Amino acid sequence: MKYTRFTGLALAVAMTAATDASAGSWATQATLANNAYQGAVTLDASGNMVSVWYQNSVNGSLVTEIWGSSAAIGQAWSAPVDISGGAGSATGYAYLRGSSTGNVTTVYTSPTIGAAYADKPLGGAWHSPLSTNGVSQYYVGNDSGVEGLAWGTGGARPTSSTVMAIRRPAGGVWTAPATIAAAPHLIFDGAIVGPDGGMAVAWESFNSVCGSRTCTTSNWVLHVSTEAAGAQTWIDSGALLGPDAKQHFGQLAADGVGDLGVMSLQGGNVVSVVRHGATWTGAAIVTSAAGFQYYTGTGHDNRIFASDAAGHATLVGWGNIQLGTLAAIDGNLTTNTWGAPATISGGDQDPGYFDFAMSSSGAAIAFYPLLLQSGTTQWRAVTRAGAGKPWNAPATAGTSYEGGGTPDGVAVNAAGQAAVVFHGYSADFTTNILYTNTYKP
Repeated sequence: MKYTRFTGLALAVAMTAATDASAGSWATQATLANNAYQGAVTLDASGNMVSVWYQNSVNGSLVTEIWGSSAAIGQAWSAPVDISGGAGSATGYAYLRGSSTGNVTTVYTSPTIGAAYADKPLGGAWHSPLSTNGVSQYYVGNDSGVEGLAWGTGGARPTSSTVMAIRRPAGGVWTAPATIAAAPHLIFDGAIVGPDGGMAVAWESFNSVCGSRTCTTSNWVLHVSTEAAGAQTWIDSGALLGPDAKQHFGQLAADGVGDLGVMSLQGGNVVSVVRHGATWTGAAIVTSAAGFQYYTGTGHDNRIFASDAAGHATLVGWGNIQLGTLAAIDGNLTTNTWGAPATISGGDQDPGYFDFAMSSSGAAIAFYPLLLQSGTTQWRAVTRAGAGKPWNAPATAGTSYEGGGTPDGVAVNAAGQAAVVFHGYSADFTTNILYTNTYKP
């Protein structure tokens, strides 16, 4: 997507959020921190929230720490605490995962520990940071608190590549890194921890011929490797798609009855392949990529594709590219059948990069910015109460001066409660401010 940046004087920002009374309500946005970046948020089944972020400075003094705060929906956020352990204790942003019972973990980079993590039990204090065995990459987890990290090395120009993963049982210790695949040219696509505690990693092999400036790639083949809960062996699916001329960008979703789906791009279409037990289906065409823009930039986790416990799955992307809308496609992992794309952003045009989250009940939220001609950003959210339920009309969850076009974090629980974190500048454009807001259905 392309965005227009307005540099004129920003108008005053109203700090109360508009609500759609027929579709629940958003509270008044709150400030988490100043001079803070990359916020994340979790929300448990009872409405308890935790947020973490990278705190760059305090009162003009550089601190570079990971901070955190907690609250119950409808209550004030607690005073922030230093999680990472003093000035200079963090060199990278923090990522966050939480269980449905309220236990949370943050992963970040420390100059002394390297890849580090810290736990916080529900109602308790943050534990001292420990090592994750060297990685803070694509971070996934499930409602039970089982976690995983996955990543790739090498690529098009190097002649040796690997796909790697580590796992952690709920409240346990991280395993040693496991090599899932090794070949001249590999790329990591995505990962998931399913409701049963098993982990899956999507990756691709390809050919590459490089000159002094560019590389030409071909023969892209999509694989999904899985390791069952409690197992010690990774199982390769073999070729699921390809060889094809372009990367497939596989993203994963899993339900509570053993179905595992991988959503991908192939030959001008968005396609889905599903595993039932040990057997993978053929590819089903979900929609044409000409009218649905599949988001390939999922970063440190999957923000586009998810399933509820019963296998009702949803894919979110940009719909009408000319008008700039956000669209959702509902389907079923058990049958590998899919409906048509449906616009969920209403009359909002040119929504920015979005965060999408879905709970085990199918309650879901998509959260995105609208950049206004005044130079301000309006943060918009669309919600639904459960699988098969209609999406509510877009509502304003907050406003800020500018905001960079990217949300920070979003979470939703099975009851349909939601929490968001977003950012923007102070009125003089000198301070980055992290905000949060909450939704009750």
